[in-house]
Amino acid sequence: MSKTSKAANGIADPRVPWQVHGIAYATLGLIVLGDALFAQEYLLLTLPWLLWYGLGAIGLAGAIYYLAKAQWRRVLNQVPIELTLIIALMIGSSFWSSYPSQTITSFLLEISLVVVAIFFVALFSWRQILNIFANTIRAIIFGALSVELISTLFKLLPAAGPENNMLHFLQSLGQISDGRQIDDMLLRNNFMAAWALFGVITFLIEFFISSRHKALTFISLGLSILTITLSKSAGIIFASVAVILAAIVLLVAEGKDRDTRHRYYRIAWVAAGSAGFLVLIFRRAVFEFLGKSPDMTHRSDIWRKVFALISDRPLEGWGFSGIWVPGVKPYSGLVVINGIEYFQAHNSYLDIWLQLGLVGLVLFLILFTRTFVKAWRLGVHHSNALYLWPILILVAQLVRGITESRLLIQSAMLMLLIFTIKSYDPETMLEENSKEPKLETLRKRPITKLKKR
Repeated sequence: MSKTSKAANGIADPRVPWQVHGIAYATLGLIVLGDALFAQEYLLLTLPWLLWYGLGAIGLAGAIYYLAKAQWRRVLNQVPIELTLIIALMIGSSFWSSYPSQTITSFLLEISLVVVAIFFVALFSWRQILNIFANTIRAIIFGALSVELISTLFKLLPAAGPENNMLHFLQSLGQISDGRQIDDMLLRNNFMAAWALFGVITFLIEFFISSRHKALTFISLGLSILTITLSKSAGIIFASVAVILAAIVLLVAEGKDRDTRHRYYRIAWVAAGSAGFLVLIFRRAVFEFLGKSPDMTHRSDIWRKVFALISDRPLEGWGFSGIWVPGVKPYSGLVVINGIEYFQAHNSYLDIWLQLGLVGLVLFLILFTRTFVKAWRLGVHHSNALYLWPILILVAQLVRGITESRLLIQSAMLMLLIFTIKSYDPETMLEENSKEPKLETLRKRPITKLKKR
């Protein structure tokens, strides 16, 4: 493929300097900012607002610069109408929002995510996007575990006194050696567990589709599994089970006729529904086995308070805010548990309903469902394991959204935007489809001999 045709197809060509720089920019940007800007509410509590906006502006400016050189008009035509309506509703909610200035600010952050997503879709192929996220997740996982290792080593030294603040800081960073859950830089074990699950999905697929850096990929996969274990996140455990079930169904259904595929789907839905019902009935025993309280760490209390707010404004919502803004009514002091104030509903779907009303929730469910169906069809009909990546990430995000409010903000929203828009790429932009099921391809070609197409 020539330089011109690659650029026209939205695939960054390593022989074109500005496109190489775009790949480096995207990778470095996600590595440096992925664990910070994607956890916006915690960064805002520790860094000045101007610094936060400065970092965001630099990232956005770079995305716009490279986007201007790519085929951005084609990508704009791929933006689905329901996404456009959701974005319009976000800014429109400022007219009835209880915190209009925060709604406008949050909208600007959200529209920035849309621009970055369009940048990814316009410039990179599916394989390149997977590689960029693989390097990002690798850096986050390695970084978190390195912090734990360094802290554990410093804890072997005598306890630091007040005169040695740096040693005390280094000794206090780690969590595992104190018998606690592994956390990331921002002290959120659920974030760390989510990144680790995304890592398991990404590194497994990377292992099967690429012959390069097998050892690094294998090590990354092992450390991601270790991180999930150390994080002790019940929500991510459930999401992992859902991902495994979805992967099995996708692989088994591929190559089958329509009736057989749909029979497998019905069996899978019944199995998933039955498992969910049993967990609900025996939740006390299940959560105690996982080391959690039956209400999953006070989530039922949080959800009752959120439902009470939703009942006051069920149709229009309270106004878009992304995260709950500290010090703003009605969120200020709404959820305080053991002296700690929480700034999310711990359920993405309730949070969307709370902020954008029933209209916003319905639009979002339509958007997510259409994206899910398109990604599922791509994953089950294409012979390349690469195309399992978006649908398995979406399954993880879908289940994670039950216990965490992430789907409409930050990294979860960025992934959803990328998958939503890129799923409308024409078939000519996909890699070669051999029409042979993935399992059969892997059986004929040993993993060690897989070559990058």
